[in-house]
Amino acid sequence: EVLFVKGHAAWVPGQLSREIEKGVWYVAAASADLILRYAGAPVEEGDNASDLWADVLSTMGGKYEEIALANSGRGDSRMLP
Repeated sequence: EVLFVKGHAAWVPGQLSREIEKGVWYVAAASADLILRYAGAPVEEGDNASDLWADVLSTMGGKYEEIALANSGRGDSRMLP
């Protein structure tokens, strides 16, 4: 399976930093294993292989895990079965 994403996003200088400070975006460090599980890498028990964003937020813990739980089940509509 492959996920192709087409689109464009652009920010004026400093805009992304301001949006991150406002909490519009969450910055996460993620291992290749975490990201590649959506490209067919092995999935472990507890992984949410159907929802990349919830999986990343859950891995971050704390308030991010709460956000993931509050929005669980919505999935990533860009992914195809």
